[in-house]
Amino acid sequence: MRVWTGSGFAPLTGGVDPMDRGFLIGDGVFETLRLQNGALRRAEAHFKRLKSACAAFGLPAPDQATVQKTAAEMAAEAGLARAIIRLTVSRGPGPRGLDPVADPKQFILLSAAAAPEPPRSVKLHPSAIRREPSSLTARFKTLSYADNAAARREAKAAGADMALLLTGAGQVSGADAANLFWIADGALFTPSPDCAVLPGTTRAAVIALARARGVTVHEGAFAPDAMMTAQAVFITNAALGVVAVSALGGRAFDPDAILLAALRDAEEAGR
Repeated sequence: MRVWTGSGFAPLTGGVDPMDRGFLIGDGVFETLRLQNGALRRAEAHFKRLKSACAAFGLPAPDQATVQKTAAEMAAEAGLARAIIRLTVSRGPGPRGLDPVADPKQFILLSAAAAPEPPRSVKLHPSAIRREPSSLTARFKTLSYADNAAARREAKAAGADMALLLTGAGQVSGADAANLFWIADGALFTPSPDCAVLPGTTRAAVIALARARGVTVHEGAFAPDAMMTAQAVFITNAALGVVAVSALGGRAFDPDAILLAALRDAEEAGR
């Protein structure tokens, strides 16, 4: 791990300030990127999203070039050809309560870890937790992940791998840490950004790849029943890429569907 000193990143030698707003009240944002062969995948898209999140929180965004250079150095030092890079931006220490910090001193942390091997497939479990489109926690990667973590615990207790979350209106939103797609009648379906959907970088890449293949892509508001007649269902995120869903509740899906496999291979080959 390395921490921003004001002029560059240096090894983390201490802990997090116990008055740090990110630690105490989730007042901050983060971004997760995959590094392969010394380069961050889809760096421009990730930093565009990070800048939007920082603007929504009233935080200055870290310098992209400095982060990219430091992340590559960290991965090389650790001998990681494939790494997961997490960039965390907290407002820093402040007084007790919710009032704005008069002179914020941001705490910016950069970490590198070995990238996990994607599973062949995952099982989803419907969660009772709901997402709201107006919530910052639904639209950005914030340091408040309480709902996501609770949904994942619920899914694990049910014998699944991830949770499926709906909006307050009962429409499909996505998985607890991934975007969601399904394939039906040769077309691709995915919830629209209006359904409390995080604008995933891998999500955008898959939509572009599908359209380049001549596949019709439907983004919209869908009831959960719309997935039940699908040939295949899959999730996407930056760490895992494209991963098939083998089951949702009591319904099984084909993890080896031809279009799913093609999109998975094309996404993995992309940059």
